[in-house]
Amino acid sequence: MTDNSSRSVLSRFCLYPRDNKEQVVRIRRFFMAVGTYGLAFVLGFIQSGLGIMAAEPLYLLLIIVPAFLIIYYLLFRTGVNLYFRDPSLTAPQMYTAALVLMYCMYFADQGRSVFLILYLIVFLFGVFRFDTRQFLRITIFSLVTYGLVIYLLSTFKPSALILKVELLHWIALAVLLPCFSFIGGYISSLRNNLRKSHTELKEALEKIQEMAIRDDLTGLFNRRHLMNLLDYEKKRTDRVGRLFCLAMLDIDHFKGVNDTLGHLAGDQVLKIVAQGIETAMRTTDFCGRFGGEEFLLVLIETTGSGAKERAERLRHLVEATTFPNLDPNLKITVSIGITVYRLNEDLSRTISRADEALYQAKAAGRNRVQLG
Repeated sequence: MTDNSSRSVLSRFCLYPRDNKEQVVRIRRFFMAVGTYGLAFVLGFIQSGLGIMAAEPLYLLLIIVPAFLIIYYLLFRTGVNLYFRDPSLTAPQMYTAALVLMYCMYFADQGRSVFLILYLIVFLFGVFRFDTRQFLRITIFSLVTYGLVIYLLSTFKPSALILKVELLHWIALAVLLPCFSFIGGYISSLRNNLRKSHTELKEALEKIQEMAIRDDLTGLFNRRHLMNLLDYEKKRTDRVGRLFCLAMLDIDHFKGVNDTLGHLAGDQVLKIVAQGIETAMRTTDFCGRFGGEEFLLVLIETTGSGAKERAERLRHLVEATTFPNLDPNLKITVSIGITVYRLNEDLSRTISRADEALYQAKAAGRNRVQLG
């Protein structure tokens, strides 16, 4: 068996999924719940050893409970839980735990009060997901099932029941669990608000970061970020020896657009030209507004002839663009100067060479591509 196939087999039998952090958190909470069941078994066997509780009911639980736990784990591990409204399956797990506690309390005889303490641990898990209403539902369910236990004991095992004590326990539970429900619901709402605030803060930071690297008008990278990316690409190219080209693009007679149609129309032209540039770019390339009506395009792993061919397609794309909302007769053209980066060359020299090529394109009549 090869190393890759061995890793593949190990990944299939891994306790946690490796590609979903939220599922990992849910499974870890599930294992915490498994620990609670283990604690219940320990308490049960201690009472059995002391002669307070019979061992036979615990043996039955050793079959039933692991079966339920395996089902829950498979739901988490296979991702089926993601199709539920609450992927954490908090409510089903808590109701299952409450039923197990009721079962233990029925057979615990004089040791029932020990299992009542475990209710608090069960309810703690609701803090992860439950609101106050959901807490009250599980409270009512617990009180009803405990009341059923008292009824069954009074009917079938009256000798194991001190009714006044059990009623006192029930009343204590009826007071304690609603209080815990309101406190737990409040804590859960705080967690939800904190999560919401964290999400909003994250989105705000992402928006601020995006604003810091984008040109306000065109949406392309601004000059500062563009130069940072270009510097990174230079270092990478110097290290691996691959080519990249710079294309300096300038809108022809842009001042005339501002003078005749106004600056708002000029801004609209800049936006539309920027959209055309983005459309023509590959995912590996990047571009930005260099200043005014000038744009700098960085064409990764492209030869001079390849860059010129792509620049020509971009030039034709801009030339064919219409502006019906501004002036149906308005035609915009661009001039583009191209140069190939030379290994270990200072970036200012490369940009200067692209700018010289752009100047040659304009001097030759504009609306053309010049390779320099």
